[in-house]
Amino acid sequence: MKKEVGNKDFNIWLLGDSNPKQWEDVLEYPLDSRHPIRHNIWTSILDYVQDRVYRRIRKRVDSHSLYIRNAVENPDIKPKGNHVDWKTVVGIEINEFKHLLEEYQPKLLFSFGAFSYEFARRSLNRDPKRKYSYWSAKRLGQDFRRSAETFDLSTTNLMPLLHRVVSGGKFVQSQDHFCGEDSVNYFEYVGYLIADLLIENESKVDVWIT
Repeated sequence: MKKEVGNKDFNIWLLGDSNPKQWEDVLEYPLDSRHPIRHNIWTSILDYVQDRVYRRIRKRVDSHSLYIRNAVENPDIKPKGNHVDWKTVVGIEINEFKHLLEEYQPKLLFSFGAFSYEFARRSLNRDPKRKYSYWSAKRLGQDFRRSAETFDLSTTNLMPLLHRVVSGGKFVQSQDHFCGEDSVNYFEYVGYLIADLLIENESKVDVWIT
């Protein structure tokens, strides 16, 4: 399984969690479109983004140019959720990703789930460092909205998303907690907010199909 896929010069990056061990010899790249998890966490969001963008400005995001990787390849090296101090081997991965961010400076970095969000925070030198179990759906949603409110094209805007949305017994509660209100369609909520940010910065973000 490749470590990465896509165009590093593209303004939108996706950061997953880790390689699925039972499928990494079959899948070609992180968030491979043949794996259901990609569609559980990203495809439905993208559908709302594309719909709103096209209706408003008659454009489409070039989704084939997205740069995609996982925080770590081997899930066995992930620290425990309640640990603030992480293993040196994870620190090496953080430094590698940090250098990539500094070199290419994407405008939007979407992380999926608690671990990848804390990994991205550390790569961007965000303080304080947290144990990744700290990042509940509610707290991820709060930071998602905060990032949208402070959107700044002079830096990389880290926007956390959920890693488990339609699976598990608490998928409704997770969506409600993330969105900060009850009975909200998470995919629509997130997709439209992302679309609005792109529309507002139409001429400043190079993400469109040409």
